[in-house]
Amino acid sequence: MPVTEWYIIKSLTVPSSWIAVILAILITGIVLWRIFGKVTEQWFSDTAILFLLAWKLSVIITDFDMIIDFPLSILYFNGGTTGLFIGLIVALARLLWLLRRQGWPERELVSMLIALVMVQSLYQFIMVLLNETALWQKVITVVLFAGFTTLTWLKASISSVWRIQLTLLFLGVHIFVSLIQPLGMFQTPLFVTGLFVISVVMVYYKTNKHNKLKGGKL
Repeated sequence: MPVTEWYIIKSLTVPSSWIAVILAILITGIVLWRIFGKVTEQWFSDTAILFLLAWKLSVIITDFDMIIDFPLSILYFNGGTTGLFIGLIVALARLLWLLRRQGWPERELVSMLIALVMVQSLYQFIMVLLNETALWQKVITVVLFAGFTTLTWLKASISSVWRIQLTLLFLGVHIFVSLIQPLGMFQTPLFVTGLFVISVVMVYYKTNKHNKLKGGKL
């Protein structure tokens, strides 16, 4: 969904995509806390804060010369798209390390998939509300992401096989939605979903290996 609206907050001009990211994270955190409890909400909050900090501070890497010349500019800029992926990789790596240390608990693997789907879906919903595009594109985006979020809530806890299937289907749904949106497939949210899919596949591989070592079954 293209950014067509910008908002002025004091001295900052903020794109609607920033607002969508923050609201998606906040709403997802509240839902996880209400449904899964404090432990799940804690790792989600820690991961979200780490992502936002890494994204914000990534400007030191992406625009090092500017930060050296104007140190206070770090307050007003972030690392852009490159910094976004730096933040995601750092946050997801830390989350996977935490889950590995805990022995890949089933409950948290379920909540992780739900969280990833919810954040992306809520981001899409809010972008639809805040930006201008054709009504049919908005309707298809909302219906497909809402439907898939519901399916994930219903099926994610059944088995790890279901989770990997849901993950791949989520990528397929997002690719389809991207094709009917103005920016097509070359848009950051789709690449973010791709990174989410890679993370879940890695978890599936690790848990499969972990269960085999314990003599368990998927």
